[in-house]
Amino acid sequence: YREYTMTKDNALSFYLRATKFFIGLSLFSPLVLSALFYFPYIVPKTIFFQVAVELALLLWALLCVLDEKYRPKFDRIAVAVSAFFAIYVIAALLGANPLRSFLGTYERMLSVVNLAHFIALFFIARAVFGTPREWLILLRTFVAVSVVVSVYAVAQKLGWGSLVYHAGIDRLDSTIGNAAFVGGYLIFAIFFAVFLLVRDAHTAMRTLYAGCIVLNLAILYFTGTRGAVLGMACAVVVLVVGYLFRPRTVPGLSARMLGWGMGVLFLAGAVALVIGGGAENGALSYLKRFTSVSLADTTVQTRLLSVQTSMAGFKERPVLGWGPENYNLVFDKYYNPKLYPTENWFDHAHNIVFDIVTTTGVVGAAAYLFLMFVLLAACIRHARAGPESYWLGVFALGLLAAYGAQNLFVFDSLVTYLPFFLFAAFAANGFPLGRDAQLSDRPERAKQFANPSAKAALALVPLAMLLIYMVNVRPAVAAYYAVVGLTTNPAHADDAMNYFKRSLAWGNFGAHEIRGKLATYVSDLLDNTQMTDEAAKGRLATFVVAEMEKNITEQPLDFRNYLYYASFLNDYAEALASYGVADPLARADEVLAVAQKLGPHKPILHLQWAQVKVARGDVAGAAQLMEEAAVLRPDMAEFPLRAGGMFQQVGEREKAMAFFKDVKERFGTQLTAQQFVQLAVGLANGGDKEGAIQAAKKAVELDRNLSAGYEEFVRKVKEMP
Repeated sequence: YREYTMTKDNALSFYLRATKFFIGLSLFSPLVLSALFYFPYIVPKTIFFQVAVELALLLWALLCVLDEKYRPKFDRIAVAVSAFFAIYVIAALLGANPLRSFLGTYERMLSVVNLAHFIALFFIARAVFGTPREWLILLRTFVAVSVVVSVYAVAQKLGWGSLVYHAGIDRLDSTIGNAAFVGGYLIFAIFFAVFLLVRDAHTAMRTLYAGCIVLNLAILYFTGTRGAVLGMACAVVVLVVGYLFRPRTVPGLSARMLGWGMGVLFLAGAVALVIGGGAENGALSYLKRFTSVSLADTTVQTRLLSVQTSMAGFKERPVLGWGPENYNLVFDKYYNPKLYPTENWFDHAHNIVFDIVTTTGVVGAAAYLFLMFVLLAACIRHARAGPESYWLGVFALGLLAAYGAQNLFVFDSLVTYLPFFLFAAFAANGFPLGRDAQLSDRPERAKQFANPSAKAALALVPLAMLLIYMVNVRPAVAAYYAVVGLTTNPAHADDAMNYFKRSLAWGNFGAHEIRGKLATYVSDLLDNTQMTDEAAKGRLATFVVAEMEKNITEQPLDFRNYLYYASFLNDYAEALASYGVADPLARADEVLAVAQKLGPHKPILHLQWAQVKVARGDVAGAAQLMEEAAVLRPDMAEFPLRAGGMFQQVGEREKAMAFFKDVKERFGTQLTAQQFVQLAVGLANGGDKEGAIQAAKKAVELDRNLSAGYEEFVRKVKEMP
């Protein structure tokens, strides 16, 4: 009875405070990681964030029932955010693989369902954080969390392996697990601290903000992320332009402001030297990475080639694209052979523009650019509002410039989407971060009333619990059992199989990823000579075959599933046959024939398929595949050498010699020792004795361990008719 007769003041206060608490709690998600889960840096982090937002959404919905002022308001920014999400959903519905678009993968968790939580974050934060004081606390919380992220990174750099993962690594990935994502996250953290430094009147707090900026700048440097550094450089350009073209009413840099800026930069450099050392292989070595960018750089070449792939995919589906999370289909179908062997798998274009235009088409790209334009306009509008607001507006422009520039080299993740949509809510509310930040106005006290939110709760709470269960609990349990299965002792193989079965039963997406790990586990088991329980091996092996068959049935467009399955069938064909699997090699041949249609230009397919052909006794078919691979990568000696050897085996001596002579003429001294051995054997079998001896001699020069057989090889070559 009391629930229905509480005051409206108390009801509003409870829902409002609870909603704010869970939004604030979501800011801690970058700190969450656990080796108990599959993809330990992604899954627990995303689950934590989503549960926090879903609970906030439930409470916000009840708040909206009581007071309409908390209901969504659709101004330009809200409309732009909504339009971006709407196009995302439509592109998913009409995409090549709607299921993957809506539910995503464990590796990324950037599906429609996942993005919906960031959209909810935007609308909730905008509704419940309205005063300068509230935004002050929220941004302080974000910056405080970023300090913990950076302190963890310091521990990595100092090699404190007992306390952190990846101790001693070169490019720091902190609690986030990816150096590029850490760089993007710290860009927001640095600028949020700058916002606070500009607008917070509390002197002691301003000193803390400066310290946060110093630490985060140092760690951003140690991520070695070129995109993030370029982004910060672009932000500096924006700030310089903002200073040079400031209105007359805005004063120039005072000695105090200049001192703050120089002090922060000096201390950031000092912290970097202390953490990393100043030696050539210490802190200063990172400068080489930032200054050694060239078109010949492997990473740069990879990005440029992936742009060509993206454009080819865009031309096929230009309006709404292939659907979110379906970039892998484009990458496989329009794979540029020059990417081999550096990159065989991309599930996102490492450029936000090409990622969006490929997966959501020109309509999605327009929606994204419209959102960025609206935010840009909001920043400019705030900067022009008056002298007091000018620098906050300019720094906000700098943040957008930094974020946009670094996203030209990477794609978004939870740790960048979270602050981005938080910033969008901040901008939509008019950047409320004044110097005289006060506590929120208390709602007027009301008499006891019949609380309509109680009735709404009866309907919404069960829905919220169902949402949490389906979207978070099931994937979390599945990810947990996958890790338990992977870490089970081979002596308890049946237990491992049961854990994998539980994982697949609990999961409502990403089954193909779990099955891939299952195949890896069973491969290790079959290779384990100490495991003598052949019956257990047989049960797991046949289980893998059945599950991999489901993979290609459920995900018929995913090239990777076909290749992994064929590789398993080929590598363990004899064992599988003994366990009752019908003609594994024939099935592998069939599977790869389908895969060729999905990734016709991938040399890794030709290599795998040639192995299957040879195992089946079809050396001529294998030679044909190597000939095709040689056309795909004419700059690699590996394929013509393989093709030549295979054509010799089937008696096509002239064709074989054509390949060997081509390698001899074009690659000269560029071959490895083993490749020179292949060339020597091929030339000898083809009758080119002098060429064979020269190739053998070069092999010995590169690897002295081959000298023992050199004289014998030369003798046999000379004795040939």
